Amino acid sequence: MTGRVPVAVLVACALVWLQAAVALAAATALVADLFRGAQMPGASAALAVIALGVAGALAGAGFALLRGGRRWARSPVLTVQLLVAALAVAAWTTAPAPWPAVALALAVAVVVALLVPSAVGWTVPGRATKQP
Repeated sequence: MTGRVPVAVLVACALVWLQAAVALAAATALVADLFRGAQMPGASAALAVIALGVAGALAGAGFALLRGGRRWARSPVLTVQLLVAALAVAAWTTAPAPWPAVALALAVAVVVALLVPSAVGWTVPGRATKQP
């Protein structure tokens, strides 16, 4: 795509990369836990692999969103946001803490940013973008 990247896409990419960094940090902590002698090594290893996969998928989708003209990039990002929102709501109902509210707010911000008309126009090939 040519032209300037819409602000909504830049915001979504920044938040998605933040989520990817958090997933990578979680994977690192899980691997460190394995080396310290985790009580459930199978579960820690599986969660580390899943966290690495999520981090890679989010980072790759963020770069694809930034390049524009890639409709597929929105799908994994929106799917992860729905999962994050569901986990945040479940965590909030079991043990209220600040992190579920932050996770939910980030997920909502990413979804809104990706569904703004300028972001949709940027990601759909051949569709004119509307710049404010």
